[in-house]
Amino acid sequence: MRILVADDEPVLRLILARALTQWGHEVVVAEDGEQAWELFERQPFRMVISDWMMPRADGLELTRRIRARSGAGYAYVVLLTGRSGVASLVEGMEAGADDFMVKPFQADELRARVRAGERMLQLESDLAERSQRLSQALESARHDLEAAAGLQRTLLPAPGHEWPAVRSAWRLLPASLVAGDVFGVHALGSRYTAFYLLDVAGHGVSSAMLSFSLSKMLSPEGLLTRARPDGRSEPVPPAEVLAELNGRFQADVDSMKYFTILYGLLDAESDAITLAQGGHPSPLHMRGETITRLGTSGFPIGMLPGMDFEQETFAFAPGDRLFLYSDGVTECPSPGREPFRVERFEAALRASASEPLDASVEGVERELRAWSGAGEFPDDVTLLALERKAA
Repeated sequence: MRILVADDEPVLRLILARALTQWGHEVVVAEDGEQAWELFERQPFRMVISDWMMPRADGLELTRRIRARSGAGYAYVVLLTGRSGVASLVEGMEAGADDFMVKPFQADELRARVRAGERMLQLESDLAERSQRLSQALESARHDLEAAAGLQRTLLPAPGHEWPAVRSAWRLLPASLVAGDVFGVHALGSRYTAFYLLDVAGHGVSSAMLSFSLSKMLSPEGLLTRARPDGRSEPVPPAEVLAELNGRFQADVDSMKYFTILYGLLDAESDAITLAQGGHPSPLHMRGETITRLGTSGFPIGMLPGMDFEQETFAFAPGDRLFLYSDGVTECPSPGREPFRVERFEAALRASASEPLDASVEGVERELRAWSGAGEFPDDVTLLALERKAA
């Protein structure tokens, strides 16, 4: 180990240098604190043994400069002093010294102090190495999460995309890189449009994995259609879709990965929507500035086996809007922990009733961010808006 010895007494400098060299260390000597600092700046040392009282810069000043220097590894500092007592110890410790030796001292004491310093420096090196490995692992995990988030976004409708009967707008603001919320809109032929929004309990990787699997199942090739006797396909009624999901996803006691869902089917010929809920917040049907809360909530998917789910049908005329959302919207907390609530949500929608659909959704996001007063949300915030197009 390279050790810097700083002392203005030539004899003591020589004694220290010889002893340390005999013990296998590389020693560089300085005649005072200023010279020691110049040497240290050129090539930092892992250990510094310095006299307390020296001309130009004393041991305390040298120690303070070493501690203030950034970008180098830790240097273990031992101060040599003729002082004794608690006051001197405190003063040296506050300057950043790691150890002290009171002059005169024995060679065995010096060797013990140096070995103690070596152990401390080894621990510091081990900690730095582990920290670097942890940082690399975290960076790798973050890269994987960003890739997963990108894949998750590919499952969502393209912004501004229009289906034969509806136009849509949406926001997905995950609490972390990946979300436990997911939604989708699918045209089932020219007559029907299916849509859903679901919220897996919790958030993060495990919730996102389940939401990803569900989005694959909730597709025209999955649970949303079935074959008729004549070989053509037909939509599966929303209540049956939820019953099938509930049968397939029964949460065990340990994981408790249940989820809530709202699934609907728009019939463009009858201008009507049929909805089924599995414990999800009631959607908002908006006609002009009149807002109606729909649905009866129901039980979350995966909590109880053998559940029957209700469905309801309501008129959805050209110009009507329907807003599906996760509880991250209405439960979004203010800095004082007050939730946003559905009433504020409705007020924001009424304020933008005459604006285009995407502008209305953007206004809700703006209201939520102002309400929360933070750059991030504690839960996934998801909003899907549908507007019936003119025939």
